[in-house]
Amino acid sequence: RPRSDGAAGPERRPRLLSRGGPHLRGGLRRWRPSLRSWRGLTSLVAVVLVVLLVALGADLAVLAYRPDYVDLALPAATGSGGPPETWLLVGTDSRQDLPDGPARYGAPEDVSGQRADVVLLLQPGSQGTRILGLPRDLMLVGADGTVDRLAASYLRGPQATVDLLCTGLGVRATHLVVVDMAQFARLVDALGGVDVEVAEPVRDARAGLDLPGGTQHLSGVDALALVRSRHPEVLRDGVWTALPASEGARRRSEFSASVMRSLLAALARQVRDPLRAHALAHDIAGDLTLDTGTSVWDLVSLARSAATVREGALSSVTVPAPDLEGTFVAPPTPQTFEALAAYGYTRGTCTPTS
Repeated sequence: RPRSDGAAGPERRPRLLSRGGPHLRGGLRRWRPSLRSWRGLTSLVAVVLVVLLVALGADLAVLAYRPDYVDLALPAATGSGGPPETWLLVGTDSRQDLPDGPARYGAPEDVSGQRADVVLLLQPGSQGTRILGLPRDLMLVGADGTVDRLAASYLRGPQATVDLLCTGLGVRATHLVVVDMAQFARLVDALGGVDVEVAEPVRDARAGLDLPGGTQHLSGVDALALVRSRHPEVLRDGVWTALPASEGARRRSEFSASVMRSLLAALARQVRDPLRAHALAHDIAGDLTLDTGTSVWDLVSLARSAATVREGALSSVTVPAPDLEGTFVAPPTPQTFEALAAYGYTRGTCTPTS
């Protein structure tokens, strides 16, 4: 405070608090939590963590039980050189659960049982993910020497299909994923549809297919019609022309692999976001049948591995095995085995264990 005679008084410094532990300049005391405060905070954090862990555990338990599971004896490797991992993807023609819309699929009483309508092999790898489409009409020799049609083998269950692929082609499946027609359509819709390149306008009244040429964004029902078409007609020079059975079968396998490539690409884009991956896992889990050694999170990991490789690293190829003209029978040819050998599948490299 200035002196009464106007002279400047001595400089006075702010007084610090004298007691209570360390102090800050300017008279502010540093806060030090008491032992009671620390105990309260620790208890609160512990409670929050317990609640989160319980919620996470319950969520994972619900997710784990949403798919259907089948017991499967996976083949054993014989020798070395085959791909370390092969996902067998099967789309069945079961009529027990049908997509909404026109009644174009037949009723369960009209078409009993379920066949392997679409058969794909998926090979993940550090350089990309490859998808191989197998003709459903492929005729293969089983372990007992009998000849069986690949599609019809599923009438005896997935184990018969897995064993037939091992014995007849040297395909050692390490994972199994199965969807029926309605589940396939819902899966496509859950991912927002798929983009597929159609070379020319195509239609198939029996399958409910009617698409213009070019890149098409397909809903679940349209994608299903494309992969199930067995009697396609194409528009050439202004005239609708029915394709021969062998070309129709080849296109069917090509479209199946193309749709699967688009599905996996869409899945890979969406699982980059952990929250979206979690929501998507819940959306699709109930529409899957898996072998007991495979989980929904294995599928998410598969999609994430596809998302980490370079753009365009998803590729698809159709294994050649043309139908005999006028039939739905496709004996394997030397080109069939050569195409499979290029991807590591050779007869005699695996043994059924069932």
